[in-house]
Amino acid sequence: MPTINDRLSIKRRPVTYGLVALAMSALSLGLAVPAQAEEKPVNVTFIIYTAAGDPFWQPVIKGAQEAAADRNVSLDIQYADSDPVKQNNLMETAIANKVDGIAVVNWLPGAFTDNIGKARDAGIGVVTFDTNDPNPDATKSQAYVGQDFFASGQRIARKMIEAAGLKAGDNVVAPVEDPDAFYGTERYRGIKQVLDAAGITSERLDATPTMATALTRLSQYLVGNSKTKAVIGLGSVVTEVAPQAVAEAGLSIAVGGFDLSPGIIDSIIAGKMVATVDSGAYYEGYMPVVMLAYFDRYGIPPASIPIGGTIIDASNAKTVKEFTGTYR
Repeated sequence: MPTINDRLSIKRRPVTYGLVALAMSALSLGLAVPAQAEEKPVNVTFIIYTAAGDPFWQPVIKGAQEAAADRNVSLDIQYADSDPVKQNNLMETAIANKVDGIAVVNWLPGAFTDNIGKARDAGIGVVTFDTNDPNPDATKSQAYVGQDFFASGQRIARKMIEAAGLKAGDNVVAPVEDPDAFYGTERYRGIKQVLDAAGITSERLDATPTMATALTRLSQYLVGNSKTKAVIGLGSVVTEVAPQAVAEAGLSIAVGGFDLSPGIIDSIIAGKMVATVDSGAYYEGYMPVVMLAYFDRYGIPPASIPIGGTIIDASNAKTVKEFTGTYR
């Protein structure tokens, strides 16, 4: 099946009936027909800020890899292990190697500003994905592909109030994998605004990116705060372990959160979780690679794309399940 590039290239090349007839004649005579010269590969370094193995990144990686295959991109995926020093080193290596583009999670405000600037000054395209510095014009990155965290926080808070019957005086805990990462800060800010307006108290809990540790910390919190009425996980790891933490604490309370994974979807289908918010992870991988390729080849500047924000609950979880971990 022809790719999108094939179809576009066909549209760009006016072909006359005479040329078609000539080509067909050459084929009928067994003569070789010169192939269209393939465009040179574009070299893109794709930096994920956590360690490898987090199921959240599976659709992101799939999207990046499919875009690379579609657009003839040489893709180098790197992991920063939630270490800003390591991430800066990865960016500096990419700049020194004179790659054509860098896609990076700008997860810690101010931490990567200098290297994004160095990359752009060197003529390297830079697109941030998943998380971006919240300050206006904070970096020279050309575009951001990701969620509006504040609005998504408001959305899940309203859903939880409605579905779980939360009311004034109730308390909600919001665990997060990395307390410094901007996604958690902004999601919680949106949640807190809605909960505060309803007279519902809330607390953010540092739970770490490791599933086992996150489970232990959340279950211990719930044991010590047994009057908590709901859990809203701020990321995929804490959202996935939350139903088990609630069970281990001996409670029967509402659970909601963010992101998709097979475990999260199974919990919704089983009635152990109210809802989650889709982050649009596949596009976080696909679109930066496409835009960096087009910027390098044709000078088309990348453009920011707001994605994600859809509520996944019992009404649509079975539809989503088939593609969770791949395209969702």
